[in-house]
Amino acid sequence: MNPGCRVMALFLVLLALFQALPVALDAWQARQWPDTVSEWIRLALLPGALWLYLRYFSILGCRQCGGDDEPR
Repeated sequence: MNPGCRVMALFLVLLALFQALPVALDAWQARQWPDTVSEWIRLALLPGALWLYLRYFSILGCRQCGGDDEPR
């Protein structure tokens, strides 16, 4: 993936996370589900955005880290 696309993808994933996390935390603290459709849509972004972040941008999902599969 070229660096420009990677930066834009990271921006979009973080934007989705920053939109979804406050709704999820408010719903959790109030112990009730969101009231409006827009809050439901923002809440629905959370699992996908979290998975994309952990899979492609986090150190936990880094494919190039610790790859000692090469013969010596």
